[in-house]
Amino acid sequence: MTAMNKALVVGVGALDGLGASVARRAAAEGLHVYVAGRTAARLEAVVAAITADGGRATALVTDATDEASVIAAFEAVARAPGTLELTVFNAGNMAAGLIAEMDAGFFEAAWRIGCYGGFLVGREAARRMLPAGGTLIFTGASASLRGKAGFGAFASAKGGLRNLAQALARECGPAGLHVAHVVVDGGI
Repeated sequence: MTAMNKALVVGVGALDGLGASVARRAAAEGLHVYVAGRTAARLEAVVAAITADGGRATALVTDATDEASVIAAFEAVARAPGTLELTVFNAGNMAAGLIAEMDAGFFEAAWRIGCYGGFLVGREAARRMLPAGGTLIFTGASASLRGKAGFGAFASAKGGLRNLAQALARECGPAGLHVAHVVVDGGI
């Protein structure tokens, strides 16, 4: 296998979703893209679209809220030749519900997907991409900046993810790992 630089996109679902779009763009830029998400059929559809366009992609069934699963995804990427140049964390859900009526498990699930998953991916990216550097991107939403009625769990997760990204940027930026949090405002 010829060595080529690699990208790992965690949080790839629907073919017309943001994760798949980011993966297709990374492949168009010449990276071998590892698409990671929970649903094998959706991942394979993205891989097929990328390969049909002449790119290279590999599906990795990954649960961003499970530490062993995230580590396994990074290990799979590391086993292939080339340098991991880009990691994108895009996992999330638009968990809606009124706080006064919310079950604690619902809130925790939103946090696990939107923030804890970002911690696991960010930590592994930092461990594996430093000192060579590269880029780590976290996708956010307007909820990263402000809470909205009916979206307290989602806003808490996205706000926490934004602060995590800022801390990682300050820790890893001076060593050559560019960390960004990108607000994608609006439903996809």
